[in-house]
Amino acid sequence: MSASLIVAALLIPQSLAYALLAGLPAQAGIYASILPLIIYAFFASSMVQSVGPMAISAVMTASTLAPLALAGSAEYSALAASLALLSGLFLAALGFMQLGFVTQFLSHPVINGFTSGAAILIIVGQAPFLLGVQSNTPQLFPQLQHAMFGLSCLSLLWLAGSPLSKLLHHNKIPYASLIAKLSPLLLMLMVTGIVYTLDIKTRLIGAFPATLPTIIWPAISLNTLSQLWLPAITISLAGFLQSITIAQSLALKARRNIDSNQELIGLGAANIAAAASAGFPVSGGFSRTAVNAASGANTPMAGVMTATWIALAAHWLGDYLALLPQALLAATIILVAIRLIDFNFLARSWRYDWRDGAAFISTALAVLIFGPMQGIVAGAGVSILLFLYRSSQPHIAIVGRIAGTEHFRNIHRFTTQTDPRIVAVRIDESLYFGNSAKIQAELIHILAQTPATEHLLLILSAVNSIDYSAMETISLLQENLRARQIKIHLAEVKGPVMDHLRRSEKLSTLDGEVFLSTHSAMQALSGVKEDFSI
Repeated sequence: MSASLIVAALLIPQSLAYALLAGLPAQAGIYASILPLIIYAFFASSMVQSVGPMAISAVMTASTLAPLALAGSAEYSALAASLALLSGLFLAALGFMQLGFVTQFLSHPVINGFTSGAAILIIVGQAPFLLGVQSNTPQLFPQLQHAMFGLSCLSLLWLAGSPLSKLLHHNKIPYASLIAKLSPLLLMLMVTGIVYTLDIKTRLIGAFPATLPTIIWPAISLNTLSQLWLPAITISLAGFLQSITIAQSLALKARRNIDSNQELIGLGAANIAAAASAGFPVSGGFSRTAVNAASGANTPMAGVMTATWIALAAHWLGDYLALLPQALLAATIILVAIRLIDFNFLARSWRYDWRDGAAFISTALAVLIFGPMQGIVAGAGVSILLFLYRSSQPHIAIVGRIAGTEHFRNIHRFTTQTDPRIVAVRIDESLYFGNSAKIQAELIHILAQTPATEHLLLILSAVNSIDYSAMETISLLQENLRARQIKIHLAEVKGPVMDHLRRSEKLSTLDGEVFLSTHSAMQALSGVKEDFSI
């Protein structure tokens, strides 16, 4: 009960703000936070995930629909519902067909780069609402008044967040966590009350119908489908990856399991519900899901109760919610967006592998230059290209035996024993058409430096697959080496790889043998039969 009430208090102002960010009437945010929560609870596997409007899905919705209809119009709202429906159908189809692996084509650097770039766009887009730049009064003093009001809201909401939480915990205030979670909402109510009492001139979100959503199935024409199918796929994949990340993280802490395919079905059903209730695409939210878990939620019923509180608030408090200043909601969105910018991830990923850092940077820049939709597609493309580049440049190590053992290691990293007649090479990548030429060139280069070679031993312990093109390249290499009386042997071939090789005539073109282990191969080829094992 308490968890659902806290999440509802957090979700109501966020839903209103995200609806405005998406270019929709404020009530669309409320509608997208009621039925989707209930439906998700019945289909998904996560015990604590809280779904609803998100800043990223809102800005992607606005980016998609802005060229197609006037923001706030009935046509715009219908397109937003259609977008949610297509997203839901796509996610549900992936789940029913057990195709959850498809979602893995968007890597974490791409998702983080997209999120950071989109967050910057959100901040820039909300600045006019925060500062009152869109006010109809051109005089300097009223403009400054609007700007000071907006900046004050931003500062107060920031202070009511992490700084207040740290202060309360430092002074060991009773119920510090609960007070910290509710303080932004309490502050928003206080500011709204001050604006109403003192009649401060600022833009309000305006009145909206204090009614529950009507179930209406969006009608999608072929023209609408052609315009929205690709954005729907992109929005749904981006939303699902954020949802599954937080769901798996919290499930791991609680020692529970998350079924990714069931989550696809659950989130798909939630988006279909959002479409049927005049909403827009939804996904799991980091902040509200974390609050839901921290507040003691243990079952999906917390989501059902959250939806109930939101419905009651929309029905009974609609007139009061209409008094919320736009600058206050803009400040809420900006603070959420700031937390989405993750330059620490960029630093960590760059230190680990510059290619992951490059995927982050290229995605963020593409989002800023071309927009959210094109940015995430470009980021996914860059990520795939970098993966292909990485796999096309495999690590190849010449190995030797560690004295007195059966272990073979890189001769450039360890002190090893080698035989001048045998070149043992470990290939640390699966072999396919994209890297076979590189591997062949590297092997020829190695053999050119070892003129006494009689045997080339290819150690395939790290190779999970060999396609036909790669095996043909090895066969051609054997033909070239036959004039030098060098035999090619294989060692440590995995079962599935061996199954493919046996079905191919290419295996018979090798002059050498296939050995169970590198140790047995070296014993047979060197003629030394002593036992080197410890």
